[in-house]
Amino acid sequence: MLGLIFTTITLLISLLGSMFFLQRKFKINASFTPILTFCVLGILLTFGLMFGILQIVTYLLFSLGLAGFGYYLFDYFKNERKETLVEFPLRIFIVLFGLSFLLYGNTYFSAWDEFSFWAVALKELVVTNEMYGLNFTDFPEYPRITTLIQYYFNKTISGSLHEGISISAQVVFSLAFIPMICYQRKKHYLNLILTCIVLFLAYQVLCTPIYFLYADNFIAMLLGVGLAFYFLIENKQKALLFAAIPLAALTLTKPIGILFSVIGLGIIGVNYLWTSNIRAQFSQKVKPLVIAGLLVLFTFGSWKVFISIKNTQPISKTTSQITLENIQNPPNHYYPIRDAFVDAFFFGGQEIGSAILKPATLQKDIKKYTGINLSFLQDASNIKISALVVILFLISIALYNRKQLLSYFPKKYSFVILTITMFLAIIGYAILLLFIYAFVFYEITQKEAGELASYYRYMGSLLLAFFFFFSLLMYNSKRKYTYYIVTVLFLFLLVLPRSFFPNLFNSTTKTTVENRWNIQQQFASLITQKDIQKAAFISYDNIEDITQYHLKYELLPIEVNNEPITFTALTTNHTISEIKEKLATYDVIILKQEESNVIQQFFAENGFEKLIYILE
Repeated sequence: MLGLIFTTITLLISLLGSMFFLQRKFKINASFTPILTFCVLGILLTFGLMFGILQIVTYLLFSLGLAGFGYYLFDYFKNERKETLVEFPLRIFIVLFGLSFLLYGNTYFSAWDEFSFWAVALKELVVTNEMYGLNFTDFPEYPRITTLIQYYFNKTISGSLHEGISISAQVVFSLAFIPMICYQRKKHYLNLILTCIVLFLAYQVLCTPIYFLYADNFIAMLLGVGLAFYFLIENKQKALLFAAIPLAALTLTKPIGILFSVIGLGIIGVNYLWTSNIRAQFSQKVKPLVIAGLLVLFTFGSWKVFISIKNTQPISKTTSQITLENIQNPPNHYYPIRDAFVDAFFFGGQEIGSAILKPATLQKDIKKYTGINLSFLQDASNIKISALVVILFLISIALYNRKQLLSYFPKKYSFVILTITMFLAIIGYAILLLFIYAFVFYEITQKEAGELASYYRYMGSLLLAFFFFFSLLMYNSKRKYTYYIVTVLFLFLLVLPRSFFPNLFNSTTKTTVENRWNIQQQFASLITQKDIQKAAFISYDNIEDITQYHLKYELLPIEVNNEPITFTALTTNHTISEIKEKLATYDVIILKQEESNVIQQFFAENGFEKLIYILE
């Protein structure tokens, strides 16, 4: 335990050394250095991964950070410098770093998609220091920047995979932008604390819990940061180059990250070209915009070249399914999906993030804390907060804080241009998302397309990005702020799930962890057997049994079936010979103990000779 504490502090020192270097070498404001450091680290680690030298790059960056800290510390005392060594924004980062490890250092992975992809991808990296190093080939086109930051923390702190460290790394990266609120504003501790809480809660309310390994939160954060860089920094040519770094990192989050980068570049580019006097010295003034675009495209293109060299094929169909013919003459299945999407977007058929107003819960809280019993709330229906409501919320923020926001726009019509481009981005993204559900997801799984699976985070990520953007501008505006932030905090608490508070300290249930430990212990010897490469988990009739994905994570490098296999589906839809052919590629079959008797009897009666393991 003491060893982990020591190495965690050492990592913090290394990160601070990197921040000192960026701040002093490139004359960057200290409030920008935490998020820029993480973006640069992620990009450099990605290139290390692509060139097959990931572990070397990891320890090189770590060592350079330590050397940088030592150099600037020595220089500070040797030359008796009067300026503060660790400026206030960096002190905020240190506090956030420490709180992240205190809250999440002993937590465990828990979300469905963590075990189906993100945690498995991380385990592969930590074990082999490369992609495709184990029998894990799901979503090979997915970039790995968030996973690489977790890898960096694991390698430099524990040397091996540690779930609490991984989740802490996720949280630290998620919060690394918060020191930006101190770019222009003087210390105001009440407002600072309230703002930190609101920005922390915003992940849960508008997208996904901060402790999940999903990349959607980073898509939102990096887009918001990129926009904020441009509008906060007065020198727009310099601002363009700063904004390009998080937008380049954004392309390495998920395949859809390039779309969000294009949205960011589009909003920034239109504002820059429309509001800047570029007629004089045209080439000189357009050059930073071109460089910013090229940096983003180079980062994205490098990843695309890497996966093409690896000859990897996407597991899913791409947006090439969205054709003009499909849009003009949509198939019959399009219409119910369109209706469900319209209901979700406008009327709250599905909520954004976790934003649900529960009157019955509200009634209990009011009665508990005030003694007032508003009984009429007890039987009222829950209200899911739609995308339209969140958009109106963002509009109300802009209107209420119009004086603060307009202070960033010497030419007032440039703010109008900003709002128009943001509105068009939301509408355009919503239409594209509808087409993705109707024409892309439908080809993968009709059930998830019809249910608009994960709509809450896909739609929420763009709205969260704009909320972060507005928040960074308003806090730095040096105007009255307290009433606004208290109101936003109150509104967030109204719709925040009450489960958030116990999950704040423990992101998974004890039963889930015990089940996974049981798998580890029971199958430890199986993993070491070199002749077993593939395993099939067969449930009786449950296609949503998370045990399959627990096995997928815990048994790596043994490859567990990606798609659910159920006994009822096998025996209903296939002949005996077809079942044998389907299972022939697997070396072992895993069954749950409570479901094993019927399945084993069927295998015995029909001459199946596969090795069978019973999960107790």
